[in-house]
Amino acid sequence: MSANLAVLELSALLRSGATNQVAISAFQQQALSEFQKKQFQFIWDMAKDSGGNIALALDRLAEVFESQHKQSSELKIAFASPRASANLILLLPILAVIFAELLGLPTISSALETSLGALAVGVGLILLIVARVVSLRMLEKAKPRESDPGAFLDAVVIGLSAGLSPRASSALAQNKAALNFGEQVSKEQLSALQDAVSVSEQSGIALSGILSARADAYRHRLWNQRRQALAKLTISLLLPLGLAALPAFVFLAVVPLGIGLFRAV
Repeated sequence: MSANLAVLELSALLRSGATNQVAISAFQQQALSEFQKKQFQFIWDMAKDSGGNIALALDRLAEVFESQHKQSSELKIAFASPRASANLILLLPILAVIFAELLGLPTISSALETSLGALAVGVGLILLIVARVVSLRMLEKAKPRESDPGAFLDAVVIGLSAGLSPRASSALAQNKAALNFGEQVSKEQLSALQDAVSVSEQSGIALSGILSARADAYRHRLWNQRRQALAKLTISLLLPLGLAALPAFVFLAVVPLGIGLFRAV
């Protein structure tokens, strides 16, 4: 079961008249990732403590989970391409050596019998290790991680729906964010809240609608940033692979083969 369906089932139980305790006991929490559990607990605590409609809050959370799942799937596909390319290039020297040995061509074994060949193999191995370490670090740094930059604004909306003032709702949401996520709400989001309050007061537009739209905008912006980062990763990986992996191929495959053929002549 997906996370959004599990949350929708919980929302349906609450709408059917089940108490919070009964509904939460039937909640399929194992369908959520560790970060999604924090998201859920954050929204649940905010709705319960503010007196907001928990079912409506969960409906919104289910929408967020579904959107995040789609975005995460796209990012995983985008991340798979540079990772596969890096792994393939790093395997080329080893595959070339194995292929040459299977064909009976003199490679590593014969090259190690000479000082020049041993030096070439040593340099090749060092370059291959360097390329592997650097590329793995770059891949790990660029790997998409779960986060929700719109959670705070969604929580404020829950407080507003319960009749709290923007200031009181913000204070409660900040407190719950610190408890569930272990970090303070960013100044950017607090500024976005204040700006939304000003826009709402001047235009008469419902504050909750503005905040929900901005929460979605924050999530979409993060997704775009990650897509751009993965696109740049493909180019960035060319540096360690081009400067280390390809020379390693020469030192491990081409040079030993040349030495072996020269000695055979």
